[in-house]
Amino acid sequence: MDKGKKIGNVNILDLRKATEASVAEIRAIGNANVVLYAPETAGLVQQLNIGNVNAAVEVPADVEVKPVIGKEVFNRSSFQDLTAPRYPVVVGQILVEPDVPAEQIEKGLSGLVVVGQVICPEHLLGLLQGKPGHIVGQTKSYPRLDRVRMDSLVLDKDYLRAMEDGTELAVVGSLRVPQVLPNDLLEQKLAKLFVVGKTLCHKENAQTLQARMLPSSGTVKTIPAGYELVERPLVLDQALLSTLPAKKLYCTENVQIAADVEAALLDEQLEGLACKGMVLCPAALQTVLAKKCDLLKTQVVFYEGTLWLEDNASTLTPERFDYLEGKATLVVTGALKVDPEVPPKILTGRLAKVHNLGHIACTPAQGAALRARLGLSEGHISEGADEEEEEDEGQIGNANYLAL
Repeated sequence: MDKGKKIGNVNILDLRKATEASVAEIRAIGNANVVLYAPETAGLVQQLNIGNVNAAVEVPADVEVKPVIGKEVFNRSSFQDLTAPRYPVVVGQILVEPDVPAEQIEKGLSGLVVVGQVICPEHLLGLLQGKPGHIVGQTKSYPRLDRVRMDSLVLDKDYLRAMEDGTELAVVGSLRVPQVLPNDLLEQKLAKLFVVGKTLCHKENAQTLQARMLPSSGTVKTIPAGYELVERPLVLDQALLSTLPAKKLYCTENVQIAADVEAALLDEQLEGLACKGMVLCPAALQTVLAKKCDLLKTQVVFYEGTLWLEDNASTLTPERFDYLEGKATLVVTGALKVDPEVPPKILTGRLAKVHNLGHIACTPAQGAALRARLGLSEGHISEGADEEEEEDEGQIGNANYLAL
């Protein structure tokens, strides 16, 4: 097993024309989303050392497959001027538009393999599912209403007014209603509503919208009455709190309360906070925040000293501590590498708490120090020399499509 090539992760591994010799050249494969094999090469699949496989599908060797990583859209032009039927192998999403004739699907597709999601009109669902191949993941269908939106939709007052009275609307995506709309206008403009994804609306409009939704629509999430929707990361400091236009906030991203915020100002300017992301709050304001936010339904980190939020790929170097006054609270939601030159005693002495919701790579001694300060522990800490892997001449990186 020391000889041969070692391959990383492969989205689509095509073994339909593989041989004993070509398989013998492979030492190991990390993971594979889809493995394709022909009847005559089925036995070779077991000979490969593959980590995890989402789907293994038999496809004849003489079929020309079309590998797709991401989104594949079927519309009327997708099947025109074909010299032979298509056989898509998709890792991602297939989206079928409503005007594709059934006969084009019947003649234009010889088979279908999907690891991901299929979204198509209701009348074509059985036809797609009956094709040779395999579908692993979520299958959703939508009705052919008068108006079909092939994308997510932000429904505001201008868009609503431009619609014809009694519109039947299907949204192939998510629906967001960021502002409270007049319910009488919704009743006038919408006769039927179908949403493939999630719907986010204010509680003031929820009953009117749900009364028009078809039963198989996606879930509805409501913004509490009187709350303002904020759809970006938010830092509440003294200046912003002093001029805050809304007293109640419904935030879809992280909210950070700055260290300079005084308890009296937070209590006076903020009446309510609902957050779908994470709330980062100075520990001194815990009592005040508890009156504004449901701590049982919200992920809250109370920090001491300086807040170090690492939400991307970054490296913690010794120089960071040279410019730190007092202690810091480290919150990791991305990938953090701790420089081996950072002494473990610096970590225990200068970090008040470590909340790990991502990945931290460090030495064993640094790992022991970080665990001594560990608060939230929903991520992973990897220790050892895996960050300094030896060069492997037989190593091949990841591949979207690989045929052996």
